[in-house]
Amino acid sequence: MKRILIGALLLFLSVGLFSCDEHFEAIDYKEVDSIGQFENYGQIRDYLDRFYEDKGYSRELTGNVDYLMTSTVAMTTMATQNSPESAALDGAEKSHSESNDQVAGVKEADRILTDGDTIYVMTNQALLIIDPEAMTIVDSFQYTTDGYLSGMYKYGDYVVLLGSEYHYEWTEVPTTQANTDLDVDDDTESRTSAPYYYGYMRYRYGTRVIVLDISNKQDIVKSKELYFEGSYLTDSRMIDNQVYLVMNNYAGNFGYGSDEETFIPAYYDSTHMDEIETMPARDIYYMPNNFQSWSFLLLASFAVDDDEAADVKAYLGSTYDIYMSLDNLYAIVNRYKVNDVSGFYEYETFVIRFAVEDGQLVYRATGTVPGSPLNQFSMDEYDGTFRIATTDTKYRDTGFTIANALYIFDATSEDTMEQIGSLTGLGKPGERIFAARFSGPQALIVTFVQTDPLYKIDLTDPEHPEVVGELYEEGVSDYLHPLTEDLSLGVGRQAETVDGFTRFTGVKVALYDISADDPVNLETYLVEGEYSYSPVQYDHKAFVSYEREGDDFAYVAIPVYEW
Repeated sequence: MKRILIGALLLFLSVGLFSCDEHFEAIDYKEVDSIGQFENYGQIRDYLDRFYEDKGYSRELTGNVDYLMTSTVAMTTMATQNSPESAALDGAEKSHSESNDQVAGVKEADRILTDGDTIYVMTNQALLIIDPEAMTIVDSFQYTTDGYLSGMYKYGDYVVLLGSEYHYEWTEVPTTQANTDLDVDDDTESRTSAPYYYGYMRYRYGTRVIVLDISNKQDIVKSKELYFEGSYLTDSRMIDNQVYLVMNNYAGNFGYGSDEETFIPAYYDSTHMDEIETMPARDIYYMPNNFQSWSFLLLASFAVDDDEAADVKAYLGSTYDIYMSLDNLYAIVNRYKVNDVSGFYEYETFVIRFAVEDGQLVYRATGTVPGSPLNQFSMDEYDGTFRIATTDTKYRDTGFTIANALYIFDATSEDTMEQIGSLTGLGKPGERIFAARFSGPQALIVTFVQTDPLYKIDLTDPEHPEVVGELYEEGVSDYLHPLTEDLSLGVGRQAETVDGFTRFTGVKVALYDISADDPVNLETYLVEGEYSYSPVQYDHKAFVSYEREGDDFAYVAIPVYEW
């Protein structure tokens, strides 16, 4: 009798706990016009289910759809070490080149760094600390998990390694269904009752962050570790001692079961966790319009040199590129829709602004622009405004149209980013933006289809931006780098047009004088070869400039592959 009562009590408690979690106010994603926190996992399930059904997908909330990672993987507990603030290097600081970052004071991940005394080289699987005088490896750290290292930061006596890891795992599932291929010798076992196993390959992935104490360069010590299960690293930044991570987690894309571990992002932080833990529901937010996404945008920030827990938040949405200033982080989401009147497939970009406050990223506002930016250099923040250059391509059965424009927003407005100015009609018909660079109250934008119009744009009055000059020449710049207030360098491709067809003939490095309204090409350096290219065309970290103290000129290093 006691066993029956105890069993009934346990059943009551389990049902009661489950029911408590399921008590929530339903949220209609179509009516969401501001950001909000979820109350519990049941509310998140209901929100996603409504979205799935409206998009024509069927999602069962019973059963465990085991396509994704679970959150029961134990992690080795690490003893984190308190450390003093970074001190200056012993002896006089040596002159050395700096990392090529878009915004002064906002560091971007690198593969090679130097502090003037030591060179830090990151390979796919290791960090190497090199003495440049002796050209010897002083020490190394091996990244032993499946995957690869994608970037690193250095702050004082610490190096932060960013890694992506993945592996396939065979999952075997027993069943008692009939197995006609099974040989049954025992008369007591039939084909229908004999255990039958089937399985599938599960793809596991995640982002791992390792902080290394290199105060003793002959003895590297791991001081902190974070792991974000099922999350891809989109990009990262570092301001002072604070690292900011932007990730996409696609848990909602593949289906989910009744267990929150199958559809809620999870992570591990060695400062206060022994194993991977599912994120609390109240750290997950829904966004205006949901951005047509059932995945999660993960934002994490942590201090390199202390043992405080990382700040981690998730937002229903995603991003594919970011721009960060000292005050704000802008994440962009590109979506398309069909215009009912014109029949065009139209692309638009959502811009999400997160303010940097006390080392954390806090949602502030969203805005929308037609088209999509080329890359991070198509975005900029200056004097309380956010500027973004886009190419808007509209498709339909009969062809497509291309339009280039620049939009300016109030970067201080809340909830909705207010557009305060725009400049449309950039480029000739058929041209799209190949490069952009903002510098204070002006911008340089390159469009291209056969020749390279380099536009100089005056942004002094953000409500009325205007083109003040232009330069037409053969070829195109893929990357623009400001050297001084009056000089800019363009790295791209030389081109020629024959019988109406344009082909590239080599790598072009051009020096521009932009002091007057119309830019002037002072000199061009060519590396011939139809298939020659420079990594700088798509990776600005491959570009190095160095101005030695006492010199009135700068050294520039640009890798070029000749073909």
